[in-house]
Amino acid sequence: MAIEEDLSQQDPGFGPQTAAARRRARPVAEPPAEPAEPLAPLTPVARELAELEEVPQAPTVLATPPAEPEVEPAAPPPRPHPGASVAALTTLGSALALLLFLVSGVGPDRDKSVAGAPALESRASLEEVAPGGRIAVSGSGAPAGAALLLETQSAGGDWQRAGRASADGEGRFAVSGRVAAAPGPLLVRARAEQGDATTEPAAVTVRPLRLSSVGDINLGDVPGANIATEGPRYPWTSAGRALARADIAFGNLESPVSKRGTPFEKLYNFRGTPAALRGLARHSGLDVLNLANNHAGDYGPVALMDTVRGIERLGLKAVGAGRTVRRALRPQIVERLGLRVAFVGFSEVAPVEFAATPDRPGTAWATPEAVTAAVHRARRRADVVVATFHWGAEKAAIESAAQQALAATAAAAGAQLVIGAHPHVLQPLRRQGSAVVAYSLGNFVFGAVSEETTATGILETDLTSEGVAAARWREGTISAGRPRLERKRPRPLPVDDPAAMTAGVTL
Repeated sequence: MAIEEDLSQQDPGFGPQTAAARRRARPVAEPPAEPAEPLAPLTPVARELAELEEVPQAPTVLATPPAEPEVEPAAPPPRPHPGASVAALTTLGSALALLLFLVSGVGPDRDKSVAGAPALESRASLEEVAPGGRIAVSGSGAPAGAALLLETQSAGGDWQRAGRASADGEGRFAVSGRVAAAPGPLLVRARAEQGDATTEPAAVTVRPLRLSSVGDINLGDVPGANIATEGPRYPWTSAGRALARADIAFGNLESPVSKRGTPFEKLYNFRGTPAALRGLARHSGLDVLNLANNHAGDYGPVALMDTVRGIERLGLKAVGAGRTVRRALRPQIVERLGLRVAFVGFSEVAPVEFAATPDRPGTAWATPEAVTAAVHRARRRADVVVATFHWGAEKAAIESAAQQALAATAAAAGAQLVIGAHPHVLQPLRRQGSAVVAYSLGNFVFGAVSEETTATGILETDLTSEGVAAARWREGTISAGRPRLERKRPRPLPVDDPAAMTAGVTL
């Protein structure tokens, strides 16, 4: 098989970005996010596309939208190319199509309705946007108080209205809206509703958001010993580059990270070092880490809170644990390609003493009521909701009825993707309502030795505002505590095939 090559009682603020996040960032302004919407049965985007609302005035420099105190600012948009070779070829094809699109549109007849009209100074907030994602055009030079429209044009199509806003008293404006277009090249502009003043069309690429997800990560035990001798990059020499190519990468961190605390009385206690966590932030490409599991409290609440704060200081998101149960259940939101993706995490695996309470740090416990409330809350704030669970029986090849019930609860509340962990082996991929459910992604960075526990990989999902559009499985094997990915194209998964998803897709 070929191989690819650091204790306050306040919630921490948004930390510096990881190296992977900085590489994904683009030097463009953030778009203004839409106000919180009431809960919808499915996606909150559909109504917005049908009924375009008036966007409040905004200055030229777009600011991070106001939110509830616990919601952190959105992360910067991702870098322009997806991870796998097939997706890279798709992006190249889109770029060529965009070039042809622009060339074919050059000339005096490109848009006769605005020929000779004054051009407004402007810039688009994104160079890439997901289907259903929000994009903005901001600028100056409009008549004071004038109404402006955001318009988009696909190749060979007419200009379509996507949003509306008004300029301020000095002619500055920021008009935003949703992109109702399929993947491919797109032009975006702002146009005065009265008169012919328009901005120069900006070229944008529409493509799905790539989310890569992996299973259990242990920075102690066997991987921890290897990190101590080989260095903090050791676990990520094969998988790090693949995860860094994703727009968002997610994993289950099944070990606290601290030099403090005392071991809880149980069979296995794991603990990683701050140096190992810094290595993860630098070399793994991961952005979001779940802590709702049966090892996060192995060294008590002090070590657990050291872990949460350590993750956030490094610019990553910590899901499913916190200083109180409210924080543990709080959605953690990442914004990429104009989409807001919310993560919520839950555990149903003992010890129950690890569960957070209103006045004690801990993890989010997976009751149907907690799952429903947390997913509802996330659904009101985000375009896509990812629910992650620590559940099931160890080494069980098939999910349990309890797992199925929790997945159904999450899907009914509005989750579009469910990611499971704890069995330490791979379990089937199925569809539950409108959600795709990966019941267990097995181990990833872990001291596994048997054939079934060393089978690993990366679940790649393409996301739009409607949820999972496509999925692929990239296989690997764990050796000496680290995943080693195979050098072959990820296998497409039939997420749109009802019969296959009902039977269960083997990873």
